[in-house]
Amino acid sequence: MATKSTGRSAYQLALFSHLPFYTTRLVCEQHFPFCDRLRVTTPEEIALFLMDYFADKDREEFLVVLLDTANTVFGLVQVSVGGLAASIVEPRQVFKTAILSNAAAVILAHQHPSQNPEPSREDIRITQQLVEAGKLMGIPVHDHLIIAGATYTSLRERGLMNT
Repeated sequence: MATKSTGRSAYQLALFSHLPFYTTRLVCEQHFPFCDRLRVTTPEEIALFLMDYFADKDREEFLVVLLDTANTVFGLVQVSVGGLAASIVEPRQVFKTAILSNAAAVILAHQHPSQNPEPSREDIRITQQLVEAGKLMGIPVHDHLIIAGATYTSLRERGLMNT
């Protein structure tokens, strides 16, 4: 016998009454002005865009740039905000929004408030870890950029990514 409000039988209601039901929803918290659908073909293109984003930031911040199948930027995700010299980056947080938004690939980025674009050992370690995680999930990490004022470093161009 089905109930009128849900159309479910008493058996179904009893079976599922103690299970939590989870939903996922992406929320846009802030709009950052994109140029008309930025298509990334070089590290410099995305670095220049991110320099504007990081211009007024005084602490290290880790971002994920979400890309579609044409390498067009469709979103930015702030994964963490740290202190002057570090931020905590967890792989599950890096890929959470990429999965939920059906991103085809990602670019990682963070800034060095010290204005030194050189990657630290920790920058290299976490990049390699995230590249491997992306491979497992089918979401390639195209690059990891370190923005330092008006300069940047591409870990891909430096050969520091296990691809």
